Amino acid sequence: MANTILTPSVVGREALMILENNLVAASLFHRGHTEEFTGAKRGDTVSIRGPASFSAQEYSSSITVQNATESSTALTLEKHFDVSFAVTSKEWTLSLEDFNAQLLAPAVAAIAQGIDAYGLGKYTEVYNEVGTAGDPPDSLADLLAVDQKLNELKVPVDGRFAIVNPQAKTDILGVSNIINAEQRGDGGQALKNASMGNFLGLDWYMSQNIPTHTLGTLTNGSAMAALVNNASVAVGNLTVPVDASSLSGTVVVGDTFTVAGDTQQYAVTAAATASGNAIAAMAFFPAAKVAWADNAAVTFNTDGVATDTYIPNLAGHRNAMTMAMVPLALPRGAANAAYIGDRGLGLRIVFDYDNNAKQDVISIDVLCGAKVQDGELITRVLG
Repeated sequence: MANTILTPSVVGREALMILENNLVAASLFHRGHTEEFTGAKRGDTVSIRGPASFSAQEYSSSITVQNATESSTALTLEKHFDVSFAVTSKEWTLSLEDFNAQLLAPAVAAIAQGIDAYGLGKYTEVYNEVGTAGDPPDSLADLLAVDQKLNELKVPVDGRFAIVNPQAKTDILGVSNIINAEQRGDGGQALKNASMGNFLGLDWYMSQNIPTHTLGTLTNGSAMAALVNNASVAVGNLTVPVDASSLSGTVVVGDTFTVAGDTQQYAVTAAATASGNAIAAMAFFPAAKVAWADNAAVTFNTDGVATDTYIPNLAGHRNAMTMAMVPLALPRGAANAAYIGDRGLGLRIVFDYDNNAKQDVISIDVLCGAKVQDGELITRVLG
């Protein structure tokens, strides 16, 4: 007979614990509180609260009382992950432990992988970077450069993390004096398993879901470079016209560049194709920090080979990126459905019947969004 213990609420609570235990990257991001957005759907935009910020005031004869105003950011719910699977009459009779091991854990682990890959794909919004494209961090000097970059960005020293791909993990743990680093990992089991230790003030983790960035094909005939094509580009601009005597190819979202006379690093935010030896408006972020002169050199970060690739490992602070999971509406006749949420995580469980296939179906789904909330708290670590 069917196991009456396996209700949507019971399965949902178990699934949420499994989800938390299987997240790596998403466990390192700030999680927005989103319970008030019940009923949202993919494509909706919600406002997520972030940590409050304060400024130090010099005391003379009285204090200045500051409002504890939390920051907020608009977050688009871009991803709706779902795993649905058939359940046989025999599987309904399993104990909760066996049901978890045979069906629930693999299903939720797949969702966790999707969430982590989605969050790490937001590297395209990270404009700071350190290292050399195509050359994994594999020396003490490389690791010290990461620490220096975060220090220069004034990233708080408490709560720093780095997350790297398997090749970088192998290279880093081969560096002298690193192998004995203290292990960390206070989140779920996956986070503990991914921990490489704490050294140089960062908690280091490995993820198999870090993507590969494929550079655009832009070339001036010999390199991925161009010139500012305008009398000047003003402070605050988010687009720039570029040209060269022989400019062809494309830029893609996530390509990074610098401009002569400006120390700031920038990331391309929209794909563009050169036409007539020029790109009329190349979009980028952050806004131009200084004015750019006409014919100032625009140099892209690449190892010099068009269409090449590199690994965008990440290092930064928890408050740099925000992820939110929003409660999904329960279907009519919600006695066989439940939404379970806790500490910024949440998922929906629906027990259904497929009349065509004549079988029971369990559906587990998550609606979420992620973005870089403070680009000054994070950097790519090129590999």
